[in-house]
Amino acid sequence: MSTIKLYYEEPGTEEADSAVVRAIDGGDGRFSLVLDSTIFYPEGGGQPCDLGTIAGLPVESVIEEGDDVAHVVVASRASLAEAGVEVGASVRCRVDLRRRLDHSEQHTAQHLLSSVILRLLGATTLSFHLGERYSSIDIDRAPPERADVDAVEDEVMRIVSDDYAVVTHLCPPEDPAGFPLRKRPSVGTGQLRVVEIDGLEYSACCGTHVQSSGALGLFRVTKVEKYKSGCRVYFVAGRRAFADYRRLAGLARDCSAAAGAPEDELPRAIVALKDRVRYGDRSLEEARDAIAGYEASALDGATPPGEVVFAEARDFETASGLVRALARLGRVSLAASRAELKVAAGSPPQPDAGAKPVDLLFGPAAKARGGKGGGGRTFFQAAFADSAALDAFLSDCRLP
Repeated sequence: MSTIKLYYEEPGTEEADSAVVRAIDGGDGRFSLVLDSTIFYPEGGGQPCDLGTIAGLPVESVIEEGDDVAHVVVASRASLAEAGVEVGASVRCRVDLRRRLDHSEQHTAQHLLSSVILRLLGATTLSFHLGERYSSIDIDRAPPERADVDAVEDEVMRIVSDDYAVVTHLCPPEDPAGFPLRKRPSVGTGQLRVVEIDGLEYSACCGTHVQSSGALGLFRVTKVEKYKSGCRVYFVAGRRAFADYRRLAGLARDCSAAAGAPEDELPRAIVALKDRVRYGDRSLEEARDAIAGYEASALDGATPPGEVVFAEARDFETASGLVRALARLGRVSLAASRAELKVAAGSPPQPDAGAKPVDLLFGPAAKARGGKGGGGRTFFQAAFADSAALDAFLSDCRLP
């Protein structure tokens, strides 16, 4: 006996009683329950399964197994018995209707979107994904221009506003020729479900849908990006689209308050802020270079000619700037940042013919103390695991 699929016959039903046909122990704290009838939609056709409870036990997944529908519940044998779940018993099923409605809205919107994209852009839908936050379709063309995306959105919203009826037709799988299907189904067994949006769209589909296009209310394409040899189109519809609008409106308000500018002027304010940041970054870099130059001059004067200049710095960035400034003065130097356990070393851009490259000068000593790093002829850097290793390296470098 196959499971009676009440999610098709009574899609708005939130609670129903069903009889347990089989209870299979998964051996992992889960049982797979087969009922004589079910209001739970199983995963399939790009649509996630319904969730809810059976006899108060949480339903983790719903899977179609041939003509049966299996409901995986999180339960032990004892909790199953305590809930009264046994073969032949009647159990109360409760579906998460809000989740079901969301999935129905996104799935119906996908039919509309795919139909409009085929009609306006000549692109075929290759696959459909319905996720927790967004839905997407993959189509067989390069990403369209923004104007084309806007035209698609406008047409979908026109159909939503005109409130076309969504009707399901049942026919044998080998005889779908009476419907102008957007995509021909593979011939299988059982009854074929053809979902029609009042003469505009016909698709063979086993998912759940709203009763009319007007029930969607809102629709928006959120992003289009290149994907493999075609592109992926992300969208939201129905209550999910309103939630997305509310999220974006909140972000706009927060950004407006942070920028001290009206929402309509945010682009101008952001450009002005970026310009100020770039100017500030340049000024800061110039100031750092000037300070490094002053410190390098002082160290150069305090260190005898021909000797390596040793210095300490607040951070690795400062250490790097200092050794480069000393290199411009013709000095070989090593600067350490104890706070970050890092060192930087530098030598003049055109070292003496007999001078050893700076990576060969300090690299072996760093490696001997567990330092990790590298460099080239005029710059070297290394990081150490702890302060003891860094101190040992610096002591080694100072040996005559």
